[in-house]
Amino acid sequence: MKPVATSAATRTADTVPLTKSPAALLQGRNLGLQGQGRWIWRGLELAMAAGERVALTGPSGSGKTTLMRALAGLVPLTEGELVLEQRPLQHWSMPEYRSRIAYLAQRPELGDGDTVQAVLSAPFSYRCHRNQDYPHSLIEQALHQLGHDSGFLQRPVGTLSGGEQQITALLRLLALQPALLLLDEPTAALDPRAALAVEQLLDAWQRDTPGRAWLWSSHDSDQITRMCARRITLP
Repeated sequence: MKPVATSAATRTADTVPLTKSPAALLQGRNLGLQGQGRWIWRGLELAMAAGERVALTGPSGSGKTTLMRALAGLVPLTEGELVLEQRPLQHWSMPEYRSRIAYLAQRPELGDGDTVQAVLSAPFSYRCHRNQDYPHSLIEQALHQLGHDSGFLQRPVGTLSGGEQQITALLRLLALQPALLLLDEPTAALDPRAALAVEQLLDAWQRDTPGRAWLWSSHDSDQITRMCARRITLP
């Protein structure tokens, strides 16, 4: 059986008492996930305040992607509790929860949209987003920052490279204006220049509304240093 993930490093990283703080954004209490007869991790405590830039680090196989998916409500926990904006997970509807905490996968699924524009606009037909308007100017500005013109929106999804798929998925999340981004290797498929442009875009996104936060996983230690102020480390 895999050792229980209750390392001092993981617990020490999150000792700020956020439970009664109005700035508390996300907390995980005694989180555990079991799969294939073993604990992937267990006894995890984590906390993030509004506006934080946090790295999720750990060796390969430590369960970083699985933890992000669990925080996003995509993988059911075996034990423990998630609390977002002072509300336990069971008190949220899942569409509402996922509108506040958004997960960017390493290999994102773009759905059935024929073009990039269709992919970006599709979520606004969902009931949980019907009170939001599609942010045309935000998308146009983001494309400019990433070195693309508006013609990118008409690109057929089937012609996109892996990096362009990551960019499209990121733009879709930013359009929904979540409170917390879970970024799982968000620039892994990009060349260094494009990766830097994504970093600059996300930096501007967070600074535009300082309460926004992210949890960022990357094998690029220099990127983690640039983009994150502290770390949560899985053993």
